[in-house]
Amino acid sequence: MMRWSAMRVLWMLLAFGPASIVVADDAVTTDPTAYLQQAIRTYQSAMDETNRDRRIELFARAETLFTQAISSQRRRAPDQSISPDLYLNQGNAALGAERLGVAVLAYRRALTVDPNHRRARQNLDFARTLLPDWVPTPEDDAISFGSIVDWTESIKPDHWLGIAAIVFLLTMTLAAFYLRTEKPVVRNLVVVFALVWIGIVAKSWTDQRDTEQRDAVVMRAEVTARSADSINAPPKFRQPVPAGLEVSITDDRDDWVRVRLSDGREAWLPASAIEPVSTSDRD
Repeated sequence: MMRWSAMRVLWMLLAFGPASIVVADDAVTTDPTAYLQQAIRTYQSAMDETNRDRRIELFARAETLFTQAISSQRRRAPDQSISPDLYLNQGNAALGAERLGVAVLAYRRALTVDPNHRRARQNLDFARTLLPDWVPTPEDDAISFGSIVDWTESIKPDHWLGIAAIVFLLTMTLAAFYLRTEKPVVRNLVVVFALVWIGIVAKSWTDQRDTEQRDAVVMRAEVTARSADSINAPPKFRQPVPAGLEVSITDDRDDWVRVRLSDGREAWLPASAIEPVSTSDRD
């Protein structure tokens, strides 16, 4: 059972929500329709509502309006990225409406646009705490090793092979120089450059593997994960998987997808039960 607590969720929205509904100027400029302003007013009304059922209803309405604003902006400017603040607002409204799948997906999309978006990161971490205890959650993206890793993450995957070729050439040049001079300093440099080359090749391979996998979020509550791509296949887990579970798609087969959880376990899910994080995958 999900660990929903109305007061806990409302506290989070009070802590992180009001500031986040101040939409970035680029979002307002690219989407001049009434959806955005109406969504903000509805969200604020939900924050002020004391009746739980009515509050959830208003949050659900705000989520729909933010979703319409995103769709409208995408139609008007298909080549322009959606503001991460707009995804954040959509996620906050969905969280208030107790629609955890939509909330997690929206926060993930905000972080895809801006990996350093602090509020999206905070709210995603909070949303993950609402999942059942047995559900694994990604942890690698919460680890930071400082500016060096941040710099390496900015390099495009197809550039790593070129960098590896340059480092390999330098390593071979130093190795040839060492064979002629036999200087210990040159030998040590060869070892260092060789280790760097191995690391770059490993990084390139990892990026290629991640590219082949597509991140997605389970949107439907209580989905039975199967051991094969058939409704008659035995369940993979003892419990149905909840909305909000983050997975990686590793295979497509008709109306089924094979997914990998963050702890390495794999299962088959109906394709209709998940939504890709990347909007290009969805389209």
